[in-house]
Amino acid sequence: MHFAVVLAFCLSLISRSLQASLPSFTDVLSSQTNLSSFSDVLNKTYPDLLTRIETSTSPITILAPSNAAFAKTIYYSIIGPAFSNNDVGAIKAILDYHVVEGNHPSTSLLPTFQYFPTWLTNTTFTNVTDGQRVGGVMQSGKEMFWVSGQSNRSPGIVMDIAFQGGTVHIIDSLLIPPSSFPATAELFSTAAEPYQLTSFLGATYLSSNGTVSPIAALLNETSDITIFAPNNVAMESVASSLTSLSLSNGSSSFSDLLNYHIILKGGPLYSTSFPTNSTTLELETLNGTPITISFSSNSFFVNSARILTSDLLLANGVMHVLDNVLSPGSTGEKPNPSLATQVPVLSTGAPGGFNVSQAPFTSSLPNAVITGVTASPTGGSYGGGGTATTTGAASTGTGVPKKNGGVRTAALNVAWLIIALVIIYFIV
Repeated sequence: MHFAVVLAFCLSLISRSLQASLPSFTDVLSSQTNLSSFSDVLNKTYPDLLTRIETSTSPITILAPSNAAFAKTIYYSIIGPAFSNNDVGAIKAILDYHVVEGNHPSTSLLPTFQYFPTWLTNTTFTNVTDGQRVGGVMQSGKEMFWVSGQSNRSPGIVMDIAFQGGTVHIIDSLLIPPSSFPATAELFSTAAEPYQLTSFLGATYLSSNGTVSPIAALLNETSDITIFAPNNVAMESVASSLTSLSLSNGSSSFSDLLNYHIILKGGPLYSTSFPTNSTTLELETLNGTPITISFSSNSFFVNSARILTSDLLLANGVMHVLDNVLSPGSTGEKPNPSLATQVPVLSTGAPGGFNVSQAPFTSSLPNAVITGVTASPTGGSYGGGGTATTTGAASTGTGVPKKNGGVRTAALNVAWLIIALVIIYFIV
């Protein structure tokens, strides 16, 4: 018993000694020439954030943008204006989004995406409990990617730089904080109109009196929301049924159908919470009628609709793209994984190919977003106030971090280890 206690104590001392022997975050910034822009921004404009990182009592992971990432800010349509306008608040939110809760070295990442909370908690920019999420993955066991808003992928170019507070990964493009539901839907798949989400977006904004519809307000203002959004070709294929429902008395049936695509409880629900075996997951929708999530032939299904794209991060939750419209009157439909596109559960009307001009409700697209998360207008850009000092130096390469700045040496670790072994020897 005494031996176990002493051993645990000694191991604790050794662990703390090893941790103390690591460089500080400031040391990492100084030793990595490829982080000079990041270092300048933190030291000159956001010293409080730098101090918070250095003094964090909980382990963290820093996704540190390279000099090349900062040099490309003018090309970012969403976050670029924040840097062009030197918007202090918006840039601070962007930098907060690069600090991930928990220590996540490359060995802890999986070949499928995991979603981690970040330090972005400012309610002006996000409405996700415990911090906006970022996705991390290791592909083929050697390629690291981090996914952020608008499905932006940031590759890790230097991995696993250990520091006293956790781990630093250098990434070659800035993370983009997720935008509102309308901004994300409007920018999704802009190169391929049949697979856009503008029809479903327009349906949620459909209003007979020109005001913002209750469902549109809910989708923008509710925290931790999960949306299952049919793409344009799915909406167009059942356009006659949808239009008929939208014109019915009070349109309650149409609202019920839209609400059947929305989950408010227990979210945001990322694909990591979906079953990947023969089990199913039943979720209560805003409509009150449950949907069933299943997995087959390497695809997720919602009732009989296939999830084509999962985990589109939103300012207030997450969205998954479907190949079919869901119907609360057809809850028992089962998927047929052998079909590339699932059979619609609503009446399809007249046969014919996709015609973007026939995708319903696109005339109801919003001109503005009424939301408590004010950073993401329909255009989805950041920037507008304050002044910040930023730099945009070109990439100058990377190096192995040096243990300097008063950091304890490995010799001290050996000393602690010898002391611990002596203590254990005499107790035994």
